[in-house]
Amino acid sequence: MMIVPLLWREAARFPAALARSVALLALVFLAHAAQAVAIAWSMSAVLHGQAREVLVALSLILGIALARLVLSLAQASAAAHLGGRVRRVVRRRAMQAALVPERLHDTAARDGSMRASLGDGVDGIDAYVSRYVPAIVQLLLTCPIVVLVLFWLSPWAGLCVAAGIVSALVGPMAWKRMMARRGLDHWDSYEALSADLLESLRGMATLRTLGDVSGTRERLGNRSEALRRATERVMRGSLGETAVTDAAVQGGAVAAAAVAVSHAVTGQVPAVEVYLVLLLSSEAFRPIRDLSRHWHAGFLGLTAIPGLERIGAFTEQRDAAPVHTASDPADGQTAKDRPADALRVTGLSFRYPDAPVDVIHDLDLTARRGSLTAIVGASGAGKSTLFDLLLGFLVPRTGSIDLDGRPLRTSDIAVVSQRPVLFAGTIRDNLAVNGATAEADLVAACRDAGILDEIQRFPRGFDTEVTEAGTSLSGGQRQRLALARALLARRPVLLVDEPTSALDADRSADVIQTLHRVARDRVVIMISHRSETLAEVPAVLSLDSGHLHRSAS
Repeated sequence: MMIVPLLWREAARFPAALARSVALLALVFLAHAAQAVAIAWSMSAVLHGQAREVLVALSLILGIALARLVLSLAQASAAAHLGGRVRRVVRRRAMQAALVPERLHDTAARDGSMRASLGDGVDGIDAYVSRYVPAIVQLLLTCPIVVLVLFWLSPWAGLCVAAGIVSALVGPMAWKRMMARRGLDHWDSYEALSADLLESLRGMATLRTLGDVSGTRERLGNRSEALRRATERVMRGSLGETAVTDAAVQGGAVAAAAVAVSHAVTGQVPAVEVYLVLLLSSEAFRPIRDLSRHWHAGFLGLTAIPGLERIGAFTEQRDAAPVHTASDPADGQTAKDRPADALRVTGLSFRYPDAPVDVIHDLDLTARRGSLTAIVGASGAGKSTLFDLLLGFLVPRTGSIDLDGRPLRTSDIAVVSQRPVLFAGTIRDNLAVNGATAEADLVAACRDAGILDEIQRFPRGFDTEVTEAGTSLSGGQRQRLALARALLARRPVLLVDEPTSALDADRSADVIQTLHRVARDRVVIMISHRSETLAEVPAVLSLDSGHLHRSAS
């Protein structure tokens, strides 16, 4: 029996769902025990030639079997409900913990490892929460009852079964501890393979161009071999633990059966008590067998727990900085309902850990609704750092960021990144990521973003399929779809990162004109390193040595 306090705590967050699952599981076990009693009665009746009692016992066996089927289906549904709720909460918490400055700027973090933890790792804990936890509670509740009944029927049989149950629980403890240590190696190998595979898929075209396909194949082969060896080590330990459990179960059942047989060979006619001892001795170990099966089913999730714990999946997240609170106590309106006039940055400074100087130093900025504000600067000047500070991904060393005289919040900002992320699905799916959106709103946002005409030329319009990462669309189309998606968020501040970096001169001019239209209704700040595209932008600021200056252009 392996107790994982973190997962027990997660299951206990839903006491009603946990109680329902445990209660139904206990009823399923009691149905098995009741059926054993009915079978013992029928066997005794057959032996004594009591035809009427045989028919009644057989009817009872059939009725219990049908009831057990219904209870089993209900328990499976309750277990799935419990596991699903825990899985959703843990995954949401893990994703929130992953989107913090320390992890977003962690150069050692690998997307494939994070994907394995957030995907397979979180899914893997389902078996422990939905099956193993209720099975332990069922064992603690029902096994003592069966042992007491057996002790009442035959003290020696009861003692043999009790000893077998204790041995089956205590004996495998050392094996399970060993498997837990090996399991960590198994999950590390699994994470490494997942990370390498994801990176290879992303860079497949580059790998082929560089002629490194064979080298990549060899690296993936080595990772797969490491995972195979780790899996085999775990399986060998698992076989040993299973052998210990089975030996205890079989030993207890055989000992109890020997007691029953000794009663029968005394010359007495076997009575219903003898059959009950034989059948209940086997049923007493059913929770042990179920427990072992569920533990093996949830082993992958158990090995992922240290990784999930490192992410913060089991820790409640709290807002660390007041500038990113979810609501403004002084105003009941949401950010979507309220336009803003001006964003002001005052005395903002930031320095990366171990850096000798500030990348942003005593920076002041005022951006107003109605006029597009552009920031230019050389690579490494701090443009992206400034956006990260506005978004709350980084915490400034000094200074303040205000929107209309109150602290800026994350919910005030929409973003269009340099390489916008589009998902496999329809154009409509990609635009309505925040939920169902009315057709009129989609049309208005796409018109403002300058992409509506092109969407309407597609045969299926908004229901046109988009391939993964948006590769079925041009760079300009992806940028403008991302802009339309940001407009649908209806945030008072829009940050646009390098919107023209992958576009030709004509397309760049179209995007700038689109941003001018958008700036009529919200504060718009854009980053650009192509000063030639900003001829029509009145407010162009140059970022240099951590300060903003009015650009000479």
